Amino acid sequence: MKNTPVQQKTDRNKHKRQLTVLLSFCAALIVLATLEALILANPEAYQFWLTLYPEGNTADYSSIVLSLFLVDIVIPVSLSLYTFISIKKLGTPPLYRLIWGAIVFLAGIRRLLMFQTQSILWYLALALWAILFLVVINIHRLETVPGT
Repeated sequence: MKNTPVQQKTDRNKHKRQLTVLLSFCAALIVLATLEALILANPEAYQFWLTLYPEGNTADYSSIVLSLFLVDIVIPVSLSLYTFISIKKLGTPPLYRLIWGAIVFLAGIRRLLMFQTQSILWYLALALWAILFLVVINIHRLETVPGT
């Protein structure tokens, strides 16, 4: 049986809202991690780090900042890419929500345990991780309903 043009259009746009919401929060986390890396990669932060670790050098500090940045963005990037590639074929089954929900939850806990309470970016990142967790476990509810 052939699909009508209206049916084809709704099938194509079926996961559009889910992707938009998920990718928006992942992008916000990536931008936030970038801002944090830019703030850490300034001369004042480096001088403060040198007072704590006098035997360190610029290469050590740069590698620490870059490593923290990569650790902060690996989960949002992976989640975005996996969802973008697989949502059309697989949708969002319960196993997807369970596994990615656990990964996002643990990443949020990791961020919480950093205890950077003097930074507004820490609070924003915690809020974004919490919202992303809720989006991932409830992503099936964001599916657009045909005819609305």
